[in-house]
Amino acid sequence: MREAIDRVIEAGKLEQLPSVLEGAAMPAVHYAVKRIARMEGEEPLLETAAELATSEQGEVRRVACGLIGEGYLQDTEKSIELLYGLVDDRDWTVRESAGDACGRALRKDFRGMSEVLRDWARDRSDNVRRAVLVAVMKAAQTRSPGWGEPLLKLMEPLISDRTKVVRRTLGPFALGSIMLRCYPVVSFEYLVKWSTATDEQTLWNVAMAFSASGAPPLVKRALIVLRKLSLDERRYVWRAVAAAMWKLGRKKPEVVRPELARWLEDERRTHVAREALRYL
Repeated sequence: MREAIDRVIEAGKLEQLPSVLEGAAMPAVHYAVKRIARMEGEEPLLETAAELATSEQGEVRRVACGLIGEGYLQDTEKSIELLYGLVDDRDWTVRESAGDACGRALRKDFRGMSEVLRDWARDRSDNVRRAVLVAVMKAAQTRSPGWGEPLLKLMEPLISDRTKVVRRTLGPFALGSIMLRCYPVVSFEYLVKWSTATDEQTLWNVAMAFSASGAPPLVKRALIVLRKLSLDERRYVWRAVAAAMWKLGRKKPEVVRPELARWLEDERRTHVAREALRYL
């Protein structure tokens, strides 16, 4: 497939790209992006991206996303305009690629793109709001000093968002797998702050953050928060606590099992402990 991509790009026949990329996996898409970027010549990448973004084929629109990530600084306003449409694309793979491009833009222009994402966090579209989280995750993986708290603040307006695509990304992934791993100190501080809320979606996100891969190194401190949340009588919250406990328990059984044993003796927490122990 790479040879076919090379032939089309070197001949300047991008209109043939859909037939070459049909059914292509992400490595081929990434290769096409890099080849087009190298062959840019006189035509700005964003002009090419705008043309490809109108394609009926998802793989080609994913190439457009990659080109926007490469050429973002050529024209930030045009890039943002294109990305806004692509993060709400009908194809989920295009939405993911567009979110990734937003993260690359955030890395290149942290202050400017942060302003855009603050607005997007209040957008009517679930997909646009979720793109904020995808961008945050991409940027956080740089572990750039001083970015931790601003990234958490970008997420904060979404902490109570009950929309499925947002909540499934926020607690377990953006917070638990990425922010706790890349910025553990400030992320834990924010989780403690959010744990004082009364909103059940906020508390669900806090609990689910401790169910993810960034939590085991913080297990003893995590238990302090989870003890409090385990007293919440709302099923939505306490089941999230149970999920966090059994997942932490698989990684740190020497810490979590004695805690659950104590919960079994506490009638306020017995049901949470039993639910967690079902999976340990």
